[in-house]
Amino acid sequence: MSRRSRAVALTVGLVAALAVASAAPSHAAYRLCALRDGPRGPCTCKSDGDGPGQFTTVSKSRCRAEAAPKEGAAAQASPAEAAAAPAAPAASEPPTSEPAQAAAQQPAAAGAPAAAAPPPETAATPAVSPAPPETTGALPDPSSTNGKLDQIRARGKLICGVNTGLLGFSARTEAGVWSGLDVTFCHALAAAVLGDADKAEFVPLENSERFDALTSGKIDVLSRNTTWTMNREVDLGLRFAGILYFDGQGFMTSDDRGFVSAQQLGGSKVCVESGTTSEKNMAFFFKAHQIEAQVMTFSTREETLKAYTSGTCDTFTADRSALFSARASLPEPAKHAILPEVISKEPLGPVVLKSDDEWAEIVRWTLAGLVNAEEVGLDRASAAGTGALTDDAQRLVEGAGASGEKLRLGKAWLRDAVAAVGNYGEMFEANVGKESPLGMERGLNALWKRGGILSAPPMW
Repeated sequence: MSRRSRAVALTVGLVAALAVASAAPSHAAYRLCALRDGPRGPCTCKSDGDGPGQFTTVSKSRCRAEAAPKEGAAAQASPAEAAAAPAAPAASEPPTSEPAQAAAQQPAAAGAPAAAAPPPETAATPAVSPAPPETTGALPDPSSTNGKLDQIRARGKLICGVNTGLLGFSARTEAGVWSGLDVTFCHALAAAVLGDADKAEFVPLENSERFDALTSGKIDVLSRNTTWTMNREVDLGLRFAGILYFDGQGFMTSDDRGFVSAQQLGGSKVCVESGTTSEKNMAFFFKAHQIEAQVMTFSTREETLKAYTSGTCDTFTADRSALFSARASLPEPAKHAILPEVISKEPLGPVVLKSDDEWAEIVRWTLAGLVNAEEVGLDRASAAGTGALTDDAQRLVEGAGASGEKLRLGKAWLRDAVAAVGNYGEMFEANVGKESPLGMERGLNALWKRGGILSAPPMW
């Protein structure tokens, strides 16, 4: 290589170094910038001062270049890549320092080679290397890992889909406050992920709209007396987080008819809500027992109950929990009997989308934590107090905290949840138990070591 060629190569190397230096963002403390709610923003970035799950709102220019891309590689980038890439520098070509521009504009010296280009290996090397993914890539969208938790925290509240009105599970009080077992679980979940049980908002949903509300993103979790089935998980792309209540289908009829068994329902008019597992279960039961009954379907639970109370039909079939709830709302509950047959198994539980594994695990382990808390004696008073916990309770809190950190929860997330709503047993008794308007026994929903089948995986 001639002396002049070496000089040219050295000059180009210096220019490249200056270009890299000038291209380095002045806001190096920010990373993982993204438009969290789509093109309309806001733009948030991870800063050095942010804790787990926290982001700083910044100017939209950090997430999206204001200027149109120039011709070249940037013009070929996809819209998603363009939106995710940092806006500074906005141009697709690397910025060039003033000395470099002056050098580029100087005419070639007399006698110099016509093309004063750098050696091949220098020409093939881009002036600015692409930024590493961990500092420039956007977080996944809400349908992928981490998305839902980030969305909830950015919003500052949990949105929960519930029944339009099912006493004991999800119903509004006269003051307009939501209450019930499904509602209480949502408060526990809000305490776990946001540190505040009151940061839960409730969206009442009919049976026909509950799954669409979940898949469209209208709600974060469906906690609405919904039966866990293979069809719903596989065909609808849902994920059940566990069993909040073990239920089964039954029949309610007036005491005036004197029925003592569902096998006496031949010739009766039976009301059922359409589009539910109850409708299918009843058809199989009647066929198996050769019962000839007139089936009357209604689109909502309210319409079904109204038809029963008005005498349009003389028997009402649904999950037994719904029957107890309906009976408690009638003017004279004692005049209605819930027949002894349980014709199906209906494991009811909270539901999320299958596409977000992190969020599904958070919901699953919150439910498991409330059951385990009852098992080890961690109740609302001890969780909220400052005294020492029992060995088993402390073991549960520490085990849940250690694994919870990997889900970006606080170390005391389970203790916070129990302090807010109590353990599973306390939740049951307050909402549907013997001292509640429903007056239900624990039955199958008692702990496995107390005669029921309720259990949860260990958390330590």
